[in-house]
Amino acid sequence: MQNWKLQLSLQAVMLFATFAPLHAESAEVQPPVAPSADFAAADPPAPSPPLRQDHSFSTRIQSDPYRAYAAFTGRGDEQSRLHTDLFVPLVSDRQNLLFSDIRGQFLSGGGAEGNVGLVYRHMVASDYIVGAYGFYDIKRSANENTFHQATFGAELLTDIWDIRWNGYLPEGGSTQAVAATAVISNGNLVVQNNEERAYAGTDAEVGLLLWRIPKCFDSELRGFVGAYHFDTNSPTAESIQGPRVRAELRSFDLPFLSLDSRLTLGVQYQHDSVRDSQTSATVGVRMPFGPDRRRHRRMSRIERRMTDVVVRDVDVVTHSTPTPGGQEDAVHAIYEFEIGSVTVLDASTPNLQAAVAGATTDSVIIDGGRGNIYLSQPIEVQDGQQLLGGGLQVKGADTGIHAYYGSPVNLYGTDETQAVILTADNSVISGFNIFGGLHGISSDLPGGLDDLVDVLIFSNNVTGAADSGFRFGTLDADSVIAHNRATENGAHGFDIEQNEGLFVQNNALGNAKNGFDLFDNDGEVSFNRSLRNEGFGFFADDNSGNIDENESYENGLSGFDFLDNTGSIAGNLSADNGLQGFTFARNNGVIENNLAFDNGGFGFDFADNDGTVQGNLAFDNGDVGFDFADNFGLFQENIATGNDGVGFDFINNSGQFLANEAIDNSGSGFDFVENTAGGTFSNNVAENNGEFGYDGTNNGTAVNNTGADNEDGNDTFP
Repeated sequence: MQNWKLQLSLQAVMLFATFAPLHAESAEVQPPVAPSADFAAADPPAPSPPLRQDHSFSTRIQSDPYRAYAAFTGRGDEQSRLHTDLFVPLVSDRQNLLFSDIRGQFLSGGGAEGNVGLVYRHMVASDYIVGAYGFYDIKRSANENTFHQATFGAELLTDIWDIRWNGYLPEGGSTQAVAATAVISNGNLVVQNNEERAYAGTDAEVGLLLWRIPKCFDSELRGFVGAYHFDTNSPTAESIQGPRVRAELRSFDLPFLSLDSRLTLGVQYQHDSVRDSQTSATVGVRMPFGPDRRRHRRMSRIERRMTDVVVRDVDVVTHSTPTPGGQEDAVHAIYEFEIGSVTVLDASTPNLQAAVAGATTDSVIIDGGRGNIYLSQPIEVQDGQQLLGGGLQVKGADTGIHAYYGSPVNLYGTDETQAVILTADNSVISGFNIFGGLHGISSDLPGGLDDLVDVLIFSNNVTGAADSGFRFGTLDADSVIAHNRATENGAHGFDIEQNEGLFVQNNALGNAKNGFDLFDNDGEVSFNRSLRNEGFGFFADDNSGNIDENESYENGLSGFDFLDNTGSIAGNLSADNGLQGFTFARNNGVIENNLAFDNGGFGFDFADNDGTVQGNLAFDNGDVGFDFADNFGLFQENIATGNDGVGFDFINNSGQFLANEAIDNSGSGFDFVENTAGGTFSNNVAENNGEFGYDGTNNGTAVNNTGADNEDGNDTFP
């Protein structure tokens, strides 16, 4: 026991003798050392650590000079990144340091990565440092795939030089990337399925201290040159290899932070044939943990190097590569016709019209990657030809996975007497933004309008044509006009002599005449929209087909105008138009479940009804809700409410007039001359109208017609 006490007393004396001169030296301010020809002055001799037999508090302060720190680095390259780094010493003295390195990385475009490493560094005679390390890496890519990797490396550091080497060993296997690609293979457009693969590889670099500025936070500038090589075992993958250069400006012990803090500004450039040139800039701040009072002096330069960040590739290297045998035929993503063999043209193609006319492939793709295309003569599509614009959306015929080919294209017609594109039988035209010309897409040939057989015209935009945007003769029952847009053209948006096919989901906006001018419709006109055209929203001389689920807003004249209807007009909406919501000369078909509101005139206006008018709603229109001459058919379950005129205004009912409602209209609810001997007028309702509930005479069948609170009475009929 006494020997132990004696030994402790001797150690205390030795410890005091050691610390006393160090404390005195720490109070002196040492002038900065100017750079020498060897780039930097040598460090002053480091004090020898005392021999010790225990682990007293004072001894630990002197022999453990390395504090934990957190670093935050912003990196700007092809996408912004934020790096976080946590440095935690585990076992250390001045010459030896074992620490954990925990990193996180977050990408603005999606994806994240984490790294956990164990690093050992040893200082040899205060001259140089040797180190070795290993990391476990996990990456969640922007394609939502997860990769695991082991990283190991070695380094040699001096005050002047850096030499380091890293190896990267990802876990085997690959995951299919989210996005496939459309490519031309053997003259055909195909969908290429891809894999996202992690690459094994290595990198190395040599660094040199270029300049030191002691008076400016003891700052230094270092430059690095190196190279990298990464590869994977896929036969379709190209190796990633190239040079890398970078520079870092470091400032230490920042006064606005604390001892052992660090500010790093960096720039890096690298190039390889797979990822091309990549330039990045970084800004990083290191903030140590622990109070400054535990530090007796600033770290020497070689000690600072013991805490340098481990330099390695910032993430698991991954890349999308073609799946071996992963090609499949490309079909259109919506209409599923095969693209087949292709000819690709663009703004650099001489005499583009002749190239289209002479193409022998299944499809001609006009790509917009080289800019806009100006045409003084029409592009004449050939019989059976598929003319497609760039930005084409396709899918694999087997897997259904989607991909895009090329860039969207703009066509400008410079001659207002000629169409931009002239179509032909059995053709497909899709994907063009067309400006000017007489028409955007047309069959208006020099000899007159051509009738078309089995054409598919979809997803085109026509703006500013001198006449109608789209102009065709007869479209047969196999033809489809879909997803097109006609804007601010000099006449109609869509001008069709006779439609026997499918006319669906087209839009007409701001045209000088009618939005849709269908002289005769014997086909299907559905889900189209007409907005702010100066004429009618939809016009047809005769309708014997189906005009269903269309919308017409804010047009200068009526929303829908038909001379005669023998087909179906159902589920349409007409609002805020200058005249009527719906106008018919005569109805011999079905007018059902349509909606007319806020129009300037009548909600529904027609001469005679010999068909069915059922389930329609007219409200808040500027005049009568339903205005017609005579009813010889079925007129039931219609509602007129809130209109500025009469709810229902007609002459005679000689058919069935059943269960209609007139509510809150400014005039009478029902204003008519006669329910004739052959007519049935039953189960109708008139409430809260500004004049009579019912104003008319009965010479037929009239039962259970009720009402209430009409201004001038006549709440029942007869």
